[in-house]
Amino acid sequence: MLKKLGLLMLMCVLVTGVIAGCSSKGDDGSSNQASDGKTDGGKKVKITFWKAPHIKTEKDVWSTIIKKFEAAHPNIQVEFLETPWDGWDQKYTAAFAGSSPPDVSYLSEYFVKFAKNGKLADLGPYFTNEERTKYSQSVMDYLTVDGKVYTMPFLAGTSVVLYNKDLFEKENIEIPTTWDELLEAAKKLTKGPDQWGIGGLDTLNTVAFMGQAGSDLYAGNNKDVSKLGIDSPEGIKGFTYLTELVTKYKVAPSIDYYSKPEQENQAFYDGKIGMYFAQVSFTGTIKTNAPNLNYGAFINPAGPAADSAKQREAYAGIGSLAIAEASKHKDEAWTFIQYVTSPENAKMYLEPAGFFSPMPEANADMYVGDEVMAEAKKTIEGMILWTPNDKFGKLLDIIKMMRESAFRGVKSPEDAIKDAVKEYEAQ
Repeated sequence: MLKKLGLLMLMCVLVTGVIAGCSSKGDDGSSNQASDGKTDGGKKVKITFWKAPHIKTEKDVWSTIIKKFEAAHPNIQVEFLETPWDGWDQKYTAAFAGSSPPDVSYLSEYFVKFAKNGKLADLGPYFTNEERTKYSQSVMDYLTVDGKVYTMPFLAGTSVVLYNKDLFEKENIEIPTTWDELLEAAKKLTKGPDQWGIGGLDTLNTVAFMGQAGSDLYAGNNKDVSKLGIDSPEGIKGFTYLTELVTKYKVAPSIDYYSKPEQENQAFYDGKIGMYFAQVSFTGTIKTNAPNLNYGAFINPAGPAADSAKQREAYAGIGSLAIAEASKHKDEAWTFIQYVTSPENAKMYLEPAGFFSPMPEANADMYVGDEVMAEAKKTIEGMILWTPNDKFGKLLDIIKMMRESAFRGVKSPEDAIKDAVKEYEAQ
């Protein structure tokens, strides 16, 4: 989820009476609706914005962005509150249940719960047809609940394979492009009990490997979230391949190693892991903790899925911005959202945080000269997003236990999948 990133995935026809004032954006990426400085009868309007942190400098980055926004819109004041991830669900649930929720909030997959409970404003009237075409259909489907669009896409978290260039050169290894090549490269990079070819085989990548074999996470081509689609020959094939990297070939650390993510991160910094499946935002952590690490990136090697679009499936998450239904300043809140998600302004937050925009055109001039992020950009237009729903958190817990039972050899990959499906569908 985007919470880990801690992962999501930036991006006006207004209601009657303000349509003409909201039809286009100014040069700064803001809507013209507020460009005349008139809001709420000419009085200054204060809106609140809540977001949990993705970076240590969250408050400082948003302070800079908000100052620029307020300079462009002097009649709108934005009050920012950084909300901890710990206790996030309880805090937001209580806020939306009360009379004073944040006007604007950053939401990950859990926005569905609030949308279904009538706590989020329908943003459909604000989205012009032109604005909708800036995003892939997958992104627009992700934002839509019961036929209505409830959030504006802000950030996209994707994943790639990071690799140690020095180890690749030492072993004369080419970038792997298929599962077979990935396994052969991993074997060459594995040296004894303390150096492995592959790392980062976490819960999200467990689902990705099944997808690369041709499985859908949910039934009905990922549309029916009441049932899982992983109990299929393709799902079993993908999960078996992943499990055998750990149990049969031993080219990845044991499950006990994965319970200590900082330990695994350090192993990659120290050259003890040759290829690391990671969310792109992890590169920011590398810059801080291992600035001299000589590493590169490549997209997921292709699995055996019949659909070529799924062969390189990788975790991708969308983080979006929503407006509370109870907000008294929806138009001003939309002006702020439109400003921070525009191609002109999105990079002010996304680059420091190590994310992309779900709007491809907003990524055009981001991360210039950054080899790793240039590779990661390739994943944006073809993002495969898992349908958000209010059972997603529980699903990840179930997948985690499925993975652990197979990695420990307690269950076969096939039996672990069947038990996971039963537990999910019994909810």
